[in-house]
Amino acid sequence: MNMKKLFLLVILLAGFAQLFPCDVYMETDAVAGNAKNKVQVKLFVEFIHKRCPVKIEETRLDAKNVMIEKQGQWKKIDACLYEKDLVVALNKKGQGEIRVLRECPKTGLQEEVLGIVRI
Repeated sequence: MNMKKLFLLVILLAGFAQLFPCDVYMETDAVAGNAKNKVQVKLFVEFIHKRCPVKIEETRLDAKNVMIEKQGQWKKIDACLYEKDLVVALNKKGQGEIRVLRECPKTGLQEEVLGIVRI
């Protein structure tokens, strides 16, 4: 591969990385006790760029077919990793989603959809 193609590939990959400024993921667990429609959710947001212009507190959550019953504060776990504890109640259908929205002035709206299904 010649240097011109390699340089172009590096530029394209760097530009692609700018499209997704944060990684958003979750862990779920059943709520202890007799709450069969409730789920504990640990929500994680990891900044890809160390100097993210969007504060973690500006992260919005939108629930669809679930109700967020309890919502903790964001906790800084690592230099660029944050965690938030939630307790959500599923609707009668037993499936729903939590949309995590972050508005970046550089890359625009980032929206991640985290599905929750009762099995």
